[in-house]
Amino acid sequence: MNKDNQALMLKEYNKKGASLGMRIRLAHPDDAPQVIALLIKQHGKTYPNPRFYDEAWVRQGIDAGILYFAVVELPDGTLVGMAGSDAGNVFPGSLMFMLMTIVPSLRGFGLGKHLHNFLLQIGAFDKYTCIYMHCLTLDTASQIFCNGSGGRMTGLLMNRYIYDTETENLSGLHLPLKRTHLVSCIPKAKQDVGVLYTPAAHTAYIEDVYESLGAAYRLDSYEETKPRAMHSLLTITQYEYHRYCELMIKETGRDFVSILRDVLKQYGVLEQQTFNVFVNLNDPGCPEACRVLEEQGFFFTGLQPLSGQCEYMIMHYSPHIPVPFDKIAVIQEFNKQLSYIKHKYQEAQHDRKN
Repeated sequence: MNKDNQALMLKEYNKKGASLGMRIRLAHPDDAPQVIALLIKQHGKTYPNPRFYDEAWVRQGIDAGILYFAVVELPDGTLVGMAGSDAGNVFPGSLMFMLMTIVPSLRGFGLGKHLHNFLLQIGAFDKYTCIYMHCLTLDTASQIFCNGSGGRMTGLLMNRYIYDTETENLSGLHLPLKRTHLVSCIPKAKQDVGVLYTPAAHTAYIEDVYESLGAAYRLDSYEETKPRAMHSLLTITQYEYHRYCELMIKETGRDFVSILRDVLKQYGVLEQQTFNVFVNLNDPGCPEACRVLEEQGFFFTGLQPLSGQCEYMIMHYSPHIPVPFDKIAVIQEFNKQLSYIKHKYQEAQHDRKN
């Protein structure tokens, strides 16, 4: 797709019969100030990645082909909507769709669907291992679009970021304290995920996911598989405003028990604190990491598959706030995955009480 001349001219009508003429195109580096302004309209100053508020960084990302923004432009040049994609996310080699924003006065014209369809037509995206869409679990319209575009639900990322209700609750919904996202994956270049060291309890779910994605895999689910490394290879990111911690485990070492206890001791006492852990399924230490996490109260919430480097299993723990299954809505095609995850949560609750 040529950034300089690719554009879509549209005229749409809302349910009241009002019309809107617009152009959908890819953003240029000089659009960075308006892109950031749209971000602030939607998220205030609370978006978890602060780099998206940095004009120089956004300009550079657009220019380098790391950030792609499809934007809705009115005839006077004003940008009134956008949908972004980030190739520099925490899963290198994959592409993350994010930052869907439509100004409130222009919702109802189907702009979100047009923006995502525009992005999906970009031929350069075929080189990535997959496209991730992290849909809000209350937003079934986005889930319908993802499913129709070939996306499959592979898991949940629960209790992540605190809502800023002044900027984010534009629909007047009765929201939970924190946002929970559904992981939807559209397969692209990665067709073989290698050997997966699956915890036996979750093997059937994992097989179902990779079958639905059409990816080749081999299983090694021996529970006696132990970490081979002395030291774990991982990153720990704490989002202070959101009281949310992510652990990305590339390799589980023999020191993982002590590392996890230190993390829980440091952050677990904080009010509203929650945790999501990504465990590398290609690492022989994965079953042991899963066992250790479950002993500490974590439960399985699915997969972040087809990442450029690793296949990830997701584990969640919310020590002080509810796990919002009553606030989760998914389309019928995703009910099987949700039911499994909810069952694993109930098992974890039963084990904690006993």
